[in-house]
Amino acid sequence: MRWLLIDQILECEPGVKAKGVKTFSRSEEFFQDHFPGMPIVPGVLQIEMMAQMAGKCYAISNSEVLPVLGTVKAAKFYGNINPGDRCFIHANIIKASSSFLMADCHVEVEGKKVSSASILFGYVKRDRLNSKEFDAVTEEWKKRQLLASGVEA
Repeated sequence: MRWLLIDQILECEPGVKAKGVKTFSRSEEFFQDHFPGMPIVPGVLQIEMMAQMAGKCYAISNSEVLPVLGTVKAAKFYGNINPGDRCFIHANIIKASSSFLMADCHVEVEGKKVSSASILFGYVKRDRLNSKEFDAVTEEWKKRQLLASGVEA
């Protein structure tokens, strides 16, 4: 199963920081069991959402590698994400070296922080991957940047 947890990149300074958005529909399958009568987004998906945002931010600046989640440090949950909530995902790249990437991230709903995490990533070189992965969210952001600069996509 593949979790696509970023609907759109709203802002991005490639390799430095990014902000994206995700709106959770009531029809998300996990809401049926997490929890019956009180549906909330599982913490592990909130962490994945933050990791995806940081990974996209870095990958836009370095298309040679795919950042992969290595360690989650200091994950905290301050509130719930419910069906219909519009989440704003913030990622700040703290350090990037040739072997790892560190990011501090958080998620906000209605202007309130609902979760945060410090995440350490490793890299997989894209030329080692068998798939020709297409990231529609990142490609859409790149197109919008070209249009904003007056260049046709």
